[in-house]
Amino acid sequence: MAALAVTNNFTAGTSIVASQMNTNFSDVVTWATGSPNLSTAGSTTTVSGKLAVTELATFSDDVFLAGSNQRLVYEGSSADAHETFIAATNATADRTITFPDATGTVALTSDITSPTWNDANNILTNSVFN
Repeated sequence: MAALAVTNNFTAGTSIVASQMNTNFSDVVTWATGSPNLSTAGSTTTVSGKLAVTELATFSDDVFLAGSNQRLVYEGSSADAHETFIAATNATADRTITFPDATGTVALTSDITSPTWNDANNILTNSVFN
């Protein structure tokens, strides 16, 4: 989508009439209800306060979380008092956690009871996953 083009020139000290404001407002509405680009490639757009996205948000490359409360929050299918939080501790080095290309449930170490490691086969035996 093209950049927002303002169609009116206003001169200091002159009256601004409603028709000029309506035309300018219509330009803004047309731009905002399309697929607007908030900044050009390589530049930064800053949103102060909350940003609400009610439909799909697509991100290219990394999503960087900064601040003192860095976590992903999932509301779930019911908007209630219960959420799922995913957070990381303060890293002392760059870390990568890779999930396998498979469907399943990620087990917590607290879900593993009475494990025995078999060094010969590199397998975990005698385990029950809750």
